[in-house]
Amino acid sequence: MNKILLYIFLLFLNTSIFAQADQQQIYKFNQVLDAVAGSYADSVNEEKLTEDAIKSVLKDLDPHSLYFSKDEIEELNRGLIGSFVGVGISYDIIQDTVMILSVVKNGPSEKAGIKPGDRIITVENETIAGTGITDDKLRELLTGKKDTKVKISVKRRGLKKHFSTVITRAKIPVKSITAAYNINDHVSYIKLNRFSATTLDEFKAATDTLMTKKNAELILDLRYNSGGYLYAAVRLLENFFNKNTLVLYTDGVRQKRKDYFTHKTGKFRNNDLVVLINESSASAAEIVSGAVQDLDRGIVIGRRSYGKGLVQKPIYLVDGSMIRLTVAKYYTPSGRNIQKPYNKGIEDYNEDLMHRFEHGEYTNKDSIKLNDSLKFKTLNNNRLVYGGGGIMPDIFIPADTVHYPSFYRKQLNSGKINEFIHLYAEKNRAKIFKTYKNFNIFKKNFEISDDAIVDLINYIYEDDIKKNDFLNEFTTNKYIKMQIKALIANDIWGNNEYYKILNDNDPNILKAVEVLKNKKEYAEILNSKYTENTRN
Repeated sequence: MNKILLYIFLLFLNTSIFAQADQQQIYKFNQVLDAVAGSYADSVNEEKLTEDAIKSVLKDLDPHSLYFSKDEIEELNRGLIGSFVGVGISYDIIQDTVMILSVVKNGPSEKAGIKPGDRIITVENETIAGTGITDDKLRELLTGKKDTKVKISVKRRGLKKHFSTVITRAKIPVKSITAAYNINDHVSYIKLNRFSATTLDEFKAATDTLMTKKNAELILDLRYNSGGYLYAAVRLLENFFNKNTLVLYTDGVRQKRKDYFTHKTGKFRNNDLVVLINESSASAAEIVSGAVQDLDRGIVIGRRSYGKGLVQKPIYLVDGSMIRLTVAKYYTPSGRNIQKPYNKGIEDYNEDLMHRFEHGEYTNKDSIKLNDSLKFKTLNNNRLVYGGGGIMPDIFIPADTVHYPSFYRKQLNSGKINEFIHLYAEKNRAKIFKTYKNFNIFKKNFEISDDAIVDLINYIYEDDIKKNDFLNEFTTNKYIKMQIKALIANDIWGNNEYYKILNDNDPNILKAVEVLKNKKEYAEILNSKYTENTRN
């Protein structure tokens, strides 16, 4: 055991900040492992002991230097690679039954005749309905090697008996763009969920379809984007700048400064741009919004971003596990490192977003405390910006805590509302298609009925007092009813239609459209000169 542990530990040490450590300390560590292996009273789990030792070394470095087991790496990479091998469905486990929510167009399940609303009864003749199936177990049953087959049986509404079908597993794309559509004749909207291996191709396909006019304008929504591949962020920025523009650099004690320049002249370098961020926009999303802001290229709207400015290098260990080690910090073009402090410990660091909420930062811009010593100026127009804790937007939009009460958000986060919507969509899918010939008619005319709201309340709450307390709120609050409508649209049509409904009343979107329409205001925010021909 001690040989394996020492080898792994030395491999880590040789690539970490301890590379120059006193060799005596390494031998001390080996002595401890020898003592445990040779003298400890009980048997020990060698793998767990190894992992615990590595985690112990990493935990005191910074919040983002982490250890991942081989299985965790596979799950970690699933969304970033941009594809996986499976059957091409999204699902939810509702009342101990697997309900199919959507099928990938032209994917293996659609080719096998599977439809949204179907319920999976068996997989390879093993009954999974009513057996307490878990998400991990179901994924294990449905995923596999490309071109292998899996037999399932499903129950479909309207059919008395369930039927069986064989699905041939295939490569399934994982989209990084979750919505892309034109808000009006000039303004396009793209919501980017992550920076993955397929982001650039997806962005090109979306803009080729949407931004066909010379004076097209873009709202790039990076809210809740937790980051991803650095190169994808840099290449995305190439769309908005001239060739050889510095958009980022990284630097560290043991890593020489590395500058990242655009390699081509961007197709949309002269198009007006708004970037949306919030407290969950992190890493690569902050690289993009920081470069746009530093170079006075567009307007950033929303709330202060997460504040992750550390560069991690993956270092693979002998058993296929990995450590993700911080090797440098990244800086926006003006020299800002947007990493928020972590000197008070990981627990305090992880509770930062809660602290922001408690201090009123989500609802009041004046509650944000910024370090005056970390003031910077944008590179073209000398606007004041701040470093040391995320990207501060040019226009602050408070979180909406009024229209969506806490009790509603609690139930939405618990998944109970989504469960009901899935059941409602399954039951009413055919009726909705018959009544509303297309989404635009649905968007204009559909309103959730009071009877359906009562059914929703009954589904969520068992306590009669709570049912009565919240019934009026649900039936009279137009924003709650609008979001329920959007959730139904998502089940019936998809993400684009979900955001088309929600964005009509989103204050971030409304402000972005307003600023893009008012060229004088757009120019004033950027401290640039305005003429009637500005950006036309």
